[in-house]
Amino acid sequence: MATKNEIDALVSLLDDPDEIIFNQIKSQLLELGTDCIPHLEKANFENEYGPVFKSRINGITHEISLSKVLKDHKDWINHPVNLIDGVNQIDQYFFPNITKSYIQNELSKIVSDVSKHLYDSMSPIEKVSVINDVLYDIYNFRGDKKNYHSHENSSFGKLLQTKKGNPLTNSILYIEIARLLNLPIMGINLPNHFIVGYLNSKDIHQYPNNYKFTKKDVNFYINPFSQGVVLKHEDVEDFIQEINVINNEYYYIPCPYIHITKRILTNLNFSFKKSDNILFKSDLKKIIALYH
Repeated sequence: MATKNEIDALVSLLDDPDEIIFNQIKSQLLELGTDCIPHLEKANFENEYGPVFKSRINGITHEISLSKVLKDHKDWINHPVNLIDGVNQIDQYFFPNITKSYIQNELSKIVSDVSKHLYDSMSPIEKVSVINDVLYDIYNFRGDKKNYHSHENSSFGKLLQTKKGNPLTNSILYIEIARLLNLPIMGINLPNHFIVGYLNSKDIHQYPNNYKFTKKDVNFYINPFSQGVVLKHEDVEDFIQEINVINNEYYYIPCPYIHITKRILTNLNFSFKKSDNILFKSDLKKIIALYH
């Protein structure tokens, strides 16, 4: 483990015009990993050097950050215990201005407000009604129909900040609030849409990661993009027919967490198809490739 002074000394050498020396310094910094980032950012902010120095700092910082998210997200894909962990990894990489602590604090406030009006004696429909009152009447969360394909609508942190998002981020909010309240609500990965299902079990922990769901496991469905409208099995079937997709039981049952995070990434990829940000699109492809 290098000391702070040793890292600062390495960073200060990044302006060396000799490419061989630069590559040696770069290799050492990349090997040290995320410990270097605060030093690189400090030097980038305070330095009196030219554009080459800044470009090298930004390049190394990017390589370290990308390497970390690829490793962390691969580990999560292999052991996807909590959905929010995988969602946060994507969010923190592509939307770093919204911190993990901000997300945790916002979720805690919402859960606290819901729990004040939630009782064990309530029916599932009554519990959903309480969640809807808090999310859509008190906090004013909405589906963003005007800028539906905006990349910001794929950020869970941005949803908490702006109160607007796409079907997926609105559903992730519903799933996470339910998880924190121990309510059996999970994601339903529809084509061209995303909703959630309220399961028949009273305890979400009765369903391990490898549980094989059937339609009978789902009591009813909820559409968070439309302020928590409750749907029956027949409503989902009608939707499948309307969009002219071959019916499949997968569309009626809870999907794995990794299908949700992969869909976040494919949504982001679609949003940035016409973008000039080549680096952003390249990073997206590398993270999506982890799922293959």
